Amino acid sequence: MRPLSRSPICALLLAFVAPLLAGCASSMSNMWRDDTFQTSGMKTVLVVVLRPDPTRRRIWEDNFAAGIAEHGVKATPSYRLFPDAPPDTQQVIEAVKRDGYDGVLTNMRLPDGEEKTFIHGYTRRESITKRSPFTGAYYTVWQDVHVPGRTESTTVANFKTDLWTTGDDPRLVWSGSTRTTNRVDAAFIHNKVEKLILPELTKAGILPPKPKSKS
Repeated sequence: MRPLSRSPICALLLAFVAPLLAGCASSMSNMWRDDTFQTSGMKTVLVVVLRPDPTRRRIWEDNFAAGIAEHGVKATPSYRLFPDAPPDTQQVIEAVKRDGYDGVLTNMRLPDGEEKTFIHGYTRRESITKRSPFTGAYYTVWQDVHVPGRTESTTVANFKTDLWTTGDDPRLVWSGSTRTTNRVDAAFIHNKVEKLILPELTKAGILPPKPKSKS
């Protein structure tokens, strides 16, 4: 592999820009769909986000519910039914039987990972002022100084979203993982749900397309 330019300007730009590019990374992977599952799009979905922090749980569930509702699907955040803590499996089963959900969406955070970025070293010119031992006059000389390469580590947050069908044959019908080096705040959660997860569920036919707006 041909090395990148090691000029001072290029190297300094790389040192500043590379971490920023890494910090913007947000992607979806490990997607799977049960091809035997046939549907024209789910109609009612219970959203269960497994977070111990009640505020984080509500932010995630509200964003999923609001985004799913834009597809014409009735979505219920689980905290409205179970405000104290995320429901366990039996509580979800009872809620499905009572309220007739045809889908259950779950989201959980997986253990964090680590992303390493190598910043190439470079050579720069530096001026050094010296004093002549013979005349006492000061003069300037230039010399090359090598700045060694380094490796920077960034924490990667990992998430897993599953969608289960209910009814006569309840089972997992869609799953996908997402990863990001961004800060996980309310704005990120909204964008992640709207731009990454729900569009993939729509492509997979699990959610119906958004109704066209009337002009």
